[in-house]
Amino acid sequence: MNIFLILKFACAAAVVITSIFSLAYTGNNRLVSLFTQLFLSLMFLFSGISEFKTNRKTYAIVSFSVSLFAAIVFISTLLLRKG
Repeated sequence: MNIFLILKFACAAAVVITSIFSLAYTGNNRLVSLFTQLFLSLMFLFSGISEFKTNRKTYAIVSFSVSLFAAIVFISTLLLRKG
């Protein structure tokens, strides 16, 4: 296994854990949802890198574009945070 695959699985585990935490403890959990978006963006970035290394360019481009979208949502949510 290469390092990007291990990082992808680690980020996926972090996404699952933060999602379960935000569902279990309802209320004002904006910080948890920000971490979920961050780890989701990193997961797709590492997935795109590993797909690019195995010469699956179409899947890599899709993963990079989803990662870019998730990163833009994360940054805009972080900058527009109120209170």
